[in-house]
Amino acid sequence: MILKRYISVLIIVLLNVSCYTSRDLSTKNMASFYKPTDNIYHPEFSAWNQRDSSIQLFVKVIPAEFLYVRQSDEGFKSFVKVVLEVVRSYDDTRVLDSTSSVFTFDILDKSVAKIVNLSLPTKQVGDLMLRVVLYDLNKGAYEDYFVPLEIDNQATRNDFLFTNRRNEILFDNYGNISDSLNIAFKDPAVKTMWCKYYKRNFSLPAPPFSFDIKSEFDYTPDSVFQVSVNDSFPIVFPEPGFYHLQPDTTKKGGATIYRFEPGFPNVSTPQHLLESMRYLTSKKEFEEMRKSVNLKAAVDNFWLARGGSEEKTRALIRKYYGRVQDANKYFTSYTEGWRTDRGMIYVIFGAPSTLYLSAESETWIYGTPNSTLALNFFFTKVINPFTPNDMTLSRAPIYESNWYRAVETWRQGRAYNSYN
Repeated sequence: MILKRYISVLIIVLLNVSCYTSRDLSTKNMASFYKPTDNIYHPEFSAWNQRDSSIQLFVKVIPAEFLYVRQSDEGFKSFVKVVLEVVRSYDDTRVLDSTSSVFTFDILDKSVAKIVNLSLPTKQVGDLMLRVVLYDLNKGAYEDYFVPLEIDNQATRNDFLFTNRRNEILFDNYGNISDSLNIAFKDPAVKTMWCKYYKRNFSLPAPPFSFDIKSEFDYTPDSVFQVSVNDSFPIVFPEPGFYHLQPDTTKKGGATIYRFEPGFPNVSTPQHLLESMRYLTSKKEFEEMRKSVNLKAAVDNFWLARGGSEEKTRALIRKYYGRVQDANKYFTSYTEGWRTDRGMIYVIFGAPSTLYLSAESETWIYGTPNSTLALNFFFTKVINPFTPNDMTLSRAPIYESNWYRAVETWRQGRAYNSYN
């Protein structure tokens, strides 16, 4: 009976996949990408070009999110099918290569995160995407995710695999300055790597109605040194900033590690709590708090004046800094996620109700699409040698009233959600 049930679920799943992959994803609402509470599962991914013509995908899952069913004398088990597909982009989801595997989890271990991996031979090159589908075969439910993948004849970010001192895979290219890392590169013959260190203070993005004239980036590194790769010697990147790794500095490409304050992507110190409030404060307010003898008290008093009661203030703080933390997770690149164009809009307006993704852009819609009352933001991808996660907002004067309305809502003690 159990086998028949799995076969039935699998047939339905495969029919859904075949219908789904024939569609252009650039016209599908992908708002759940930036709404973690809308998702059933919350995996993390790391794609590694372990060697030429072979991709290794590591998937970190939370077993407690799956459904467990008794298997006769074997106890309660969950069965999760992972499908891995190589596609061109959101605009072109034709499957170029694919593989799949079923993983079994025991209910006794469900409280501990697990890492599974799949290997996929491929001869594809260029800027690609991995579509990853998780199927809970007991529940008959599935969700899909998209992971950027770059394969080239020169070093790309996916040619590197980073692990920490506990030999745990780094699923994000950011971390704390106290972390030490081991670096694996796809070519085992490479034993050293050039590292360029950049320490930059980036200004906050201008409001969406104010045209943002950014100064040209100075590509001269603050320092250049060599690091060991493909060995067991851990490396410490002790200073805040970003570190660009290259086997050959005469060529483009490489991988970048970003280093921020301890606790990142969370925001906890009074200084960082204050900095991320800048979207809500006047310049005078911000400077007065910054010069305060007791910075924490100044930050607390600002929020208490907005919330009124302690209970409302705590809820307001959780909402605001929860968005700051999520922005750090989604949009961090050479700078903290909340300091980017997308991070600014996310923190103030919340996650969009409609999200359209393409290879070169993102469209965020608050409200009903095509409605005269809808608020639309358009972001364009920036070619950046340090990150694939850099986008710039198309600014316009029409956003001014919406911006000040949202900021004032926060200042009156209410979290702003334009579509609620």
